[in-house]
Amino acid sequence: MKRWIEQRISRQVITILYILIALVTFTSVGTYFYTQQSIKQTTVQLERISEQRAHATDLFETWQSMQYELRGHVLLGESALLEEVRTAQTNINEQTIWFETQAKNEEEVQFAEDARLLFSIYTTRVMPALEQYVIAKQAGEVDESFLQMRTVGQFMPKNETSTQTRFKLNSSSAADMSASIVDMESVFTDYRQNLDFQESELRDALSKQLVKAQWMWLLILLGALFLLFVGLQPYILRLTNQLQTLMVNSERLSNNPNATLIPIKPLKNEVGQLSKAFNEMATSLQNQQSQVDLEREKTARILHTMRDSIVYTELSTNERFANSALFDLYEHPIPSQGRGSLYPIAMHCPMFMNQLDNPEELNRFTKRAKEEGVFEETYTYSMLDGQKTIRMYAEPIDLNNERVGVIFVSRDITQETEINRLKTELVATVSHELRTPLTSILGFSELLKNRKLKEEKRTRYLEMITSETKRLERLVSDLLDVQKMEAGMGTPEFQVESLFELLSDILEIHAGSTEHHFFHFNCDESLFVAGDPAQLRQVFSNILNNSIKYSPNGGNVTVDVTCEHDTIQIAITDEGLGLSDEDADRIFDKFYRSSSEESKRIGGTGLGLSICKEIVQLHGGTIAVRSQIGKGTTMIVELPMVNHINEKSSS
Repeated sequence: MKRWIEQRISRQVITILYILIALVTFTSVGTYFYTQQSIKQTTVQLERISEQRAHATDLFETWQSMQYELRGHVLLGESALLEEVRTAQTNINEQTIWFETQAKNEEEVQFAEDARLLFSIYTTRVMPALEQYVIAKQAGEVDESFLQMRTVGQFMPKNETSTQTRFKLNSSSAADMSASIVDMESVFTDYRQNLDFQESELRDALSKQLVKAQWMWLLILLGALFLLFVGLQPYILRLTNQLQTLMVNSERLSNNPNATLIPIKPLKNEVGQLSKAFNEMATSLQNQQSQVDLEREKTARILHTMRDSIVYTELSTNERFANSALFDLYEHPIPSQGRGSLYPIAMHCPMFMNQLDNPEELNRFTKRAKEEGVFEETYTYSMLDGQKTIRMYAEPIDLNNERVGVIFVSRDITQETEINRLKTELVATVSHELRTPLTSILGFSELLKNRKLKEEKRTRYLEMITSETKRLERLVSDLLDVQKMEAGMGTPEFQVESLFELLSDILEIHAGSTEHHFFHFNCDESLFVAGDPAQLRQVFSNILNNSIKYSPNGGNVTVDVTCEHDTIQIAITDEGLGLSDEDADRIFDKFYRSSSEESKRIGGTGLGLSICKEIVQLHGGTIAVRSQIGKGTTMIVELPMVNHINEKSSS
């Protein structure tokens, strides 16, 4: 049996524990029953004293009632009061019998005997005398000697050492009912005081018994704990070293799942099994940590591949991490090429905030999401003085029904915003440009249809209809050209073309369309360009048409062609209205038109120069503008120069 117990620490501990439990149980049960019995006995005695007191009080009150009724009978002579006295007398007799039957000790027997003696004296001597007094009073026969009748107290034994009664009455008044009442009260007061004294002694004894029981149980418990300590000490010392090793290995494992652990030689008891389980757990944790690291790296790489910038904020520490798209958005170098985790951005935040046009509004939006949990709204902000438009929204990150962080997703919607703006401008421009010629065409058509007109007016109206129709045709052509280029269908068909001949033909056409402009042309006849002739004509025709249109007062229009290295530069200069710096920056945007009042009166769709820019870029060139308000505008087109002979030979 001993050998079987020593094989397992759990058996040893359980054996000691069972002995301890048995010892505590037996002693506690013994103490409980001892205390319970003492309490029960004392409670019975207290209940008996309480009952004795209640009956003594009832007896005294009945005595009082009887004496007051008898006094009333003596004073008034009413027979009804005498009947009440008889009834009270019966009750007193029954209550006195109760004391006689319930008496169990010497004091209770003595009190019963005294109560019976008192009752006998009162009923056989006092009451008959009082009844005779009432009769004599009614007959008018009362005399002084009768009034000197002895009271109850005078009938009692006068020897102070006598044990015949414990009542000590002191009344000498004759036929005085109040004196008899005082006699009764002194009789029962002594007895009740004696009961109170007994109750007090019993309660003190009960309190001492409870304290004694508590100390007994406390001493037993302390002894049992001492035995438990002595019994477990050897086993605790045997386990300390191995448990200490487990603690050191746990600390190493918590700091670094891949740390080297101290070897443990498992014992053959439960601690040995714990050590073996710990080794298996450490191996499992290392494998799981490797898997977690792999999953974390996979997640980070997925987030890095997203084009939307992502910022994760840890609510408990306010740490912030972001993917590489955030650095691309702010055109900032990525901190590290390794994408195994998200990048901390605390040190980069000031630089990011400096690029915002209104950082306070962004801070308020992020604060509402983190502190107030507002995630329904999105926030659009600009940066770099309106060069970029960003839309942001926030989403909560909850784990185990508890919010641990907030993720902010930002998307660059600059292009989308620009497209929406262009769509709006397209609708507005097309609506305006279509309405004006259509109104003219409809009006003149109605006139030609419903009225008889002179041939001169008829011809003029037809010419105006033709002009407005051509205007519509140009608008539709421009829109189709824009659509083709945006759809990638505007690829030019390149061929070698003499730049001199191309520009000469275009200048000749435009020179015949105005009488207020003077054209100057400077170009080397040996210059050739490779491109689509129709598209190149469209470019230079549009520029020359703008030079004429935005020079309403006439003036010189100069086309100056120069060559530097392998680039041909065509500069077309007028002396017209000119452009502001803001207009010059946006003149090549689709549907953009100058904000000046003179330009607005001239009209236009805002597509011509945009189409020119697309065509020039398709030909490998560039287009730019130099202008001053009131001093004219210079449009500069640069195209690659080609060798006409080499091109011919290669073809």
